[in-house]
Amino acid sequence: MIDKKLIKNSLKKIYAIEKRFEVIEERAGLPDFLPREQGYKALQKTIVGQQLSIASASAIWNRFLESGFNEGYNLRSAKDIELRAIGLSRQKIHYLKSLADSDIKYEKLDKFSNENIINLLTSIKGIGQWTAEIYLIFSLKREDVFPAGDLALQEATRLLLQLNTRPTEKEMRNLSEQWKPFRSICALLLWHFYKHYKSRESTLW
Repeated sequence: MIDKKLIKNSLKKIYAIEKRFEVIEERAGLPDFLPREQGYKALQKTIVGQQLSIASASAIWNRFLESGFNEGYNLRSAKDIELRAIGLSRQKIHYLKSLADSDIKYEKLDKFSNENIINLLTSIKGIGQWTAEIYLIFSLKREDVFPAGDLALQEATRLLLQLNTRPTEKEMRNLSEQWKPFRSICALLLWHFYKHYKSRESTLW
C-alpha cells in the first residue's frame, strides 16, 4: 500500500533502475501522496470531474452533493433536466446513472488483482482505463500501476528522459515495464515533476 514511508524507501531502488528520476528529488523535492476515498462516491467524483478544470469540477461536485443526487436511489429517479441544472452534461448523466445501476461490491475490491479491478470497472459505461488506474493508485493505494494514457505523464517522461517526441500510450506502457514493481511511485514522481516544470517559478532545467 502506498504511503509516504513507502515512497521514501523505494527511491534508491527506483534510481538504480533509472537515475534520471533522482533529478526530480534534487530539484523539486518529493511528491505528496494524498489518497482519496474509496467506493461509489470516489468514482462519481471522477466522472463529474472528467475534462474539466479543477475549479469547475469542484463547483459542480459541490452542487451535486448539495442536491442529494449522489445517493444511488435519488440519482436513478432524478430527471435529466434537474441534473443538467447543476452543470452535468448529458453524457455524464448517462455515465453516473450507469454507475448507479452497476452491482459492484466496493468493499471486496481490495481482494482482487489490478487486472480484475480494471476489467470490472471498465465494464461500466463512462469508466475507462485511465479512471480505473487512477482509482487503483489513489483509492486502493496499489503500488505498481501506471496510467500510460495520461498526457501529463507522457509529457513529463518526454522532458525527463529528453525524448524527441511525446511517447504514445503503447510506448509508455513499454517504457514503464522496466520500472516494475514501483510504477505507481514513478507516476507520482512524474506528475510532481510536470507540475513543477510547468510552474513559472520552475528552475528544474
